[in-house]
Amino acid sequence: MFFAVSTVHLRRMAAADLSELLTAPPRQQRGRDRQQALIEAGLQLTAARDWADVTVGDIAAAIGCSVGTFYTRFHNKEAYFDVLLGLMTELMQQRADTFYAAPERQSETPAQFIASWVALVLQSFSMHRGLYAAAVLGLRRLRPEMAAASPLLRLRDQGREQFAAAMARRPGWRSAAARQRLQFAPQLLQGVLINAVLTDPGPLHLDDAALQPQLVAALCAYLGLQAPERATP
Repeated sequence: MFFAVSTVHLRRMAAADLSELLTAPPRQQRGRDRQQALIEAGLQLTAARDWADVTVGDIAAAIGCSVGTFYTRFHNKEAYFDVLLGLMTELMQQRADTFYAAPERQSETPAQFIASWVALVLQSFSMHRGLYAAAVLGLRRLRPEMAAASPLLRLRDQGREQFAAAMARRPGWRSAAARQRLQFAPQLLQGVLINAVLTDPGPLHLDDAALQPQLVAALCAYLGLQAPERATP
């Protein structure tokens, strides 16, 4: 299963900032379908490739259209990237919202919750690794006020708050000291994943099955928890 981006997502984006990134909004259903296919192709191509290695030709070829067709939809590759980034962060946030609202969160122990949370973050990050890494690198080139408005940072801050709030509903995790540790735990996880994409230092790589249980063990140890015997797949 891959991304299956719905037209609802695209219409919502079009109502906000998408119109500024397109050469002209498509009026016919065929044009809207082609635009959606181009966006889905970008999400798929960047699941395992660096953004810098993906060309406009690659994107067009993925759906069997010409490079000229791409430019009838998007001003340039940078505008296309902004569309993908907005959609990626929306998809990641929706996955997180679904995760936290799931009934099984209520019965998990703190350690079981950590294992489930690591599985969610690792899977979501892996699905968008190339695009996420490019967005992180792009933040370095932005002025602070522009970086602060990035959807990536909004996603990060929202994720940190959701994680801390979910843990705080469990006994023993409501103090100021506990909150400080809960604020840092997502930074530890994100740091490992981003480093795995940007530099791939090893010995464990992003696709290694052993990475998830090792992350669970490390975060449980930091939080003073006994890691569950089996991490959530």
